[in-house]
Amino acid sequence: MTVLWVGGPAAAGKSTLSRLLARKHGYIWYSVDAHAFLHEARAIDAGLHTPHTGPGTFDRGPMIREDLQSFPADAPVIVEGAFVTPAMAGTARNAVWLMPSKPEQQARLHVRNPGINHEGLIWGWQLIHDQLAGTPATVLEVDNQTIPQTLAALEHHFAPYLTTHPDTPTRQSYIRLGNTQLATQARTPTTPITFDCECADPTCTAFVEAQADDLPPTQPLQAPTHPPA
Repeated sequence: MTVLWVGGPAAAGKSTLSRLLARKHGYIWYSVDAHAFLHEARAIDAGLHTPHTGPGTFDRGPMIREDLQSFPADAPVIVEGAFVTPAMAGTARNAVWLMPSKPEQQARLHVRNPGINHEGLIWGWQLIHDQLAGTPATVLEVDNQTIPQTLAALEHHFAPYLTTHPDTPTRQSYIRLGNTQLATQARTPTTPITFDCECADPTCTAFVEAQADDLPPTQPLQAPTHPPA
């Protein structure tokens, strides 16, 4: 199994870029954040976490690797999230960290959620910075970068791994796995979610705004303006 790792603090663009990269090149998108509730439940069952006590300090690494083993053996996967560390992912070429400067992160967080206290997320920037310090990990600076520019930088770095070309049904099944993780994480069936278009066209960058229970069971979920696959 080919696994690419994308880490970085909040507002680095990890999720957006990983989703676009996965759809374009036929990878499964695995969001560590979108598995938070499932991992917490597993930690509670294992006696590693007490309910209603905050995010917890249990090690999610083994759970992430167990999740990856549940995918088809030949399926390539992009794992992204702030919990991706050098200790978990290693520092070889298949791992990258996207890093904004502190001022850039704060500006992005303000645009994303104006008027919200982002102290915890800013603390996370320092934590990730310290984890990377002194390691040979690849860090891509994202200040003043557009999404297409950073996507191009990721493609350049990951080029040796971006050689698979799944057929349309396989691509659609991979995209559905990513969308399903978002629906599973939702608090209620009517929670609004930004899903990936499941048309499986490698050039498609459309998203679909829908509710958690709107994933059609047998047909691909497609953007209204996108032609059928």
